[in-house]
Amino acid sequence: MTKPSDISVLGAQVDNAVSRSSIRLTTQRVGHRFGERVLFKRMDLSFMGGHSMAITGANGSGKSTLVRILAGLMQPTKGTVLLSVDGQEIDPELRPLSSGLVAPYLNVYQGFTPRENLQFIAQARGMGRAHPRIQEVLETVQIDMRADDQVGTFSSGMLQRVKIACALLPDPPVLFLDEPSATLDVDGVAMTRRVIAKALEDGRIVIVATNEPDEAEACEGKIAIEDYQ
Repeated sequence: MTKPSDISVLGAQVDNAVSRSSIRLTTQRVGHRFGERVLFKRMDLSFMGGHSMAITGANGSGKSTLVRILAGLMQPTKGTVLLSVDGQEIDPELRPLSSGLVAPYLNVYQGFTPRENLQFIAQARGMGRAHPRIQEVLETVQIDMRADDQVGTFSSGMLQRVKIACALLPDPPVLFLDEPSATLDVDGVAMTRRVIAKALEDGRIVIVATNEPDEAEACEGKIAIEDYQ
């Protein structure tokens, strides 16, 4: 799998014919530790398409680590994670390509425009540089008017919009949002809420890692990391 060093927004194009209500992500006795420090243990979780879940916990408690494990970017110390779409289990090595991830530790090309970043991802995913979803997601995150400006000139909030666009581009069955509103203004937060609502309407799984009470309460359920320590 190609992994450019300075762009890590992942996703995979999913056939629109797939029934999103059949998406399921489960964990079986998942645990993780760094040396002697246990972040969490014995996590038996189930996420279904069309539903949202918040992951909460203090800074450093392991929220981002759990997101990476669920998205397939890290292997847990113990246990397994399974993703199935339309009754077909996704190969664990391909799970990162079936996840749309927005996180502070993921980057886009600063020297590219938003359109060029999206074209790069589209080409890498076999969608083609002229795929109509490029313009669609630019409009979704409301940066179409600046689609041809260099990303390096953007504010942190505008950069976050680019990251969200990149995550949405391949139409992934699972959308992970790690602290999605941390750098966004009021309009940006409202845009993110619309993105989440549309994802749920389409039957995707949405998982939000957050310390913001309002953001967590907007989700249907909550997983508190401290409950698994």
